Amino acid sequence: MTQTTETRGPRISALALFRQIAPTCAQEISHQLQRAGLKNSHDLITALTRGLASFARQQDVCLAADFPKTWPEALQMLRATRSEADWERFLPQTVTASQAGARTLAVGASQMIRVLETLRDAAGMSPRVAVALGAWIVTAVVIAHSGPLDADLSLEELAEHL
Repeated sequence: MTQTTETRGPRISALALFRQIAPTCAQEISHQLQRAGLKNSHDLITALTRGLASFARQQDVCLAADFPKTWPEALQMLRATRSEADWERFLPQTVTASQAGARTLAVGASQMIRVLETLRDAAGMSPRVAVALGAWIVTAVVIAHSGPLDADLSLEELAEHL
């Protein structure tokens, strides 16, 4: 998992790092957006996906090509990080909440972009790695929204629309 290199500090596997960071980021951003008025979990997924797609375009990364490769591994690793009951309580948003307007969705997308830019800059990530982390964050939200057993269907559908 860690290796020493010529550079200072240990080298940590991106997968090990993403497994810890993605759910934390997903939960934090979902709470921030809930306070900003985004109450519906479908809208949360829409806003985060739009933000991820915009960030990927800015970074010259093809999300349509990378997301279908990223989410299956993210789903496999993230499913086991929490119990099904914990995933059910993961998001403050609900499916039955009123839908957000275009402005609130734009705020959510902007927040996702800011989170990815901050993580990229703070950790010195390449653009492709930052986009992959964004895909893991979206995957965590989809697991919480659809449940660990049905998330693959939602993620397949999401990948088709990118």
